[in-house]
Amino acid sequence: MVNGLVIAAAIIIAWFAFIIIVKKKKLLERYNITVYGPFLMWRTQGGKDMIEWLSRPARFWRVYAGISLVIVFVAMFSMFALLVWEVTLVPNIPAESAPSPVMLLGIPGINPLIPIWYGILGLVVAIVVHEFAHGILTRVGNMAIKALGLIFAVVPMGAFVEPDEDALRTTSKKNRMRVYAVGPATNIIVAFLFVLIFSQAMVTQAAPIYEGPVIMNNVDDAPAQLADLGYGCQILSIDGVNVTDLDSWANVTAPAAGSLVNVTYFLEGKVRSKEVFSGVALTSLSKGLPAYDSGMRSGMLMASLNDTLITNENDLSEALGLTLPFQTVNVTVLQWDAGSEDYLVVAGLTQVTLDSRKAYLEDNGFDVPSDYQDVGFLGINSAYLGAGVLEPETILLSMTNPYRNAESAGDFVMASLRYIAFPFIGLSPIQSPLAELFETTGFLAWMSIGTFWIIANCLYWIFWLNLMVGLTNALPAVPLDGGYLFKDAMGSVVAKLRKGLSEEARNRIVDQISMALSFLILFLILWQVIGPRFN
Repeated sequence: MVNGLVIAAAIIIAWFAFIIIVKKKKLLERYNITVYGPFLMWRTQGGKDMIEWLSRPARFWRVYAGISLVIVFVAMFSMFALLVWEVTLVPNIPAESAPSPVMLLGIPGINPLIPIWYGILGLVVAIVVHEFAHGILTRVGNMAIKALGLIFAVVPMGAFVEPDEDALRTTSKKNRMRVYAVGPATNIIVAFLFVLIFSQAMVTQAAPIYEGPVIMNNVDDAPAQLADLGYGCQILSIDGVNVTDLDSWANVTAPAAGSLVNVTYFLEGKVRSKEVFSGVALTSLSKGLPAYDSGMRSGMLMASLNDTLITNENDLSEALGLTLPFQTVNVTVLQWDAGSEDYLVVAGLTQVTLDSRKAYLEDNGFDVPSDYQDVGFLGINSAYLGAGVLEPETILLSMTNPYRNAESAGDFVMASLRYIAFPFIGLSPIQSPLAELFETTGFLAWMSIGTFWIIANCLYWIFWLNLMVGLTNALPAVPLDGGYLFKDAMGSVVAKLRKGLSEEARNRIVDQISMALSFLILFLILWQVIGPRFN
C-alpha cells in the first residue's frame, strides 16, 4: 500500500513538473495541445467526418433529443428534490461522520470511493458519450464544430467536442436546448444499459460457495475486530453449530458475554477457525439517549439487561421488548481491557433509565400505528461479535433485483439510492476477499471468478459514473448543461408572463433567477459537508 502511494505521488509530482515546463516553454502548441490547469487538451479537426456521418439520420436524432429533454427535466427536478431532502438530514449527522470535501469530487484516485482504474474507465466512457452526443446534435442543428479533442491528466481522461459558440448562441432556442439536453440524457441512458448488463447478464451467473453470513464491517474493540475477523470473512459455525443465515446468527447458541467460542469461517478460499470472545457488542449509540448518557460506548458488550443474560442478538431484543418506557433496569456491561487482554465489567454502570421507543419513532418522522405497543428504548445499534453481516445470497440479490421488496414509490426511491450507494457499503468494487466467496455458473461457468468480478466491476462503474455525470449535469446551475437548459426554459416563461418587457430586461431577469438558483444549489451541496460540523 505504501509503495503504491509513493509511486502515485511520484507520478503526480512528475506530471505537474511536466505541465509547468511545457507551459512555460510552449513546447506543445505546435501540435495543437494547450495546457488547461493540470490538464492537456489536444484539439484536432479529425473526427468531424464521423460526427457528420453519425448525425445523418437527423429525424431520429430530433426525436431522441425530444426524449432527452424529458429525461433531463425529470432528472433536474429529482436531483434538486434530493439535495433539499439531504439537507434536512444534516442536523442528524454527527460532526465526526461529516463527509470530507474530497467526497464532492468525482475524480478517480482523489475521491476515496472511486477506485482509480475502474473510475478512469467509467469517466472516459461518460465523457466520450456526453461530448459526442453534444456534437451530433450540434450538426443536426446545422451548427459548426470548431474542433474535437482529447483531455489528458497523465492518462487520457476523456474527449470533447467544441461547438462554434457564436452559432450556438444565435441558433433557435429549440436547437440550443436539444444540444444541451442530449449530453446528460445520453449518460443516463448509457448508465441504464450498463446496469442491465451488470445485473442481468453478469451477476445472475454467480453463486455462493457456502451458506453463512459474511462480515461487511466491524467495530473497534469488539470481538470480531480483536480477533481479526473483518470484511469478507464468512461465518460457517460457532462452537460446531452451523450458522447458515441471519436468523441462526441472531439466535446463535453461545455462552455468557466475554467467554471464548470457536468460530469456523471461510476466507480467501480456505476454511479456518479461531477462538473469539463471545457477546453482543454495541455498534453505535445516539447522543442524548439513555445508553450514551449512561456511559455506554461502541465496542462494549451487553452482558445482561433487566436481569436477563444476553448471549445473542435475539436475547437483547426480547429483553428490551419486556421493558416499559422510562423504566429503570439493571445492566451489566463489559469493556475490552488491553492490559489484561480480557473483557472486564464497567464499574459504576449498573442501572439505566430507558426512554420511549414510540416517542423516538415519532420524533424522527416515522408513522406509528395507534395500537403500537410502546416499550423501553436504549438508543443503540448492536451486533453479535460487533460484526455487521449480510448473507451472500442477499449480496447477489441486492445487485440483480434491488426492487424485490419495494411496495411504494418511497421504497422504489430508497432501493435506487441503496443501489447507487454500493461503494459506501463495500459492495463495489467486489474484490478479494469478498470475491472468493462466489463461483461462476451458467454460461459463464468457464470463467475464473477473478476475471468475472473484474468485468462485473467495470460494468458497474461505467453505470455509476455515467449516472453521476448525467445527473450532475442535469442540475439547473450554470455552467452545467441543466443550468443553460433552465435559462432557456425560464426565458420562455418570462416572455409569456411579461410580454411588454424588452429582450434586455427579460434576459436580466432570467440571469438573476439563474444566478440565485445556481448559488442555492451550491449551498445545498456544500452544506452537506459544512453543516454537520456545527452539530
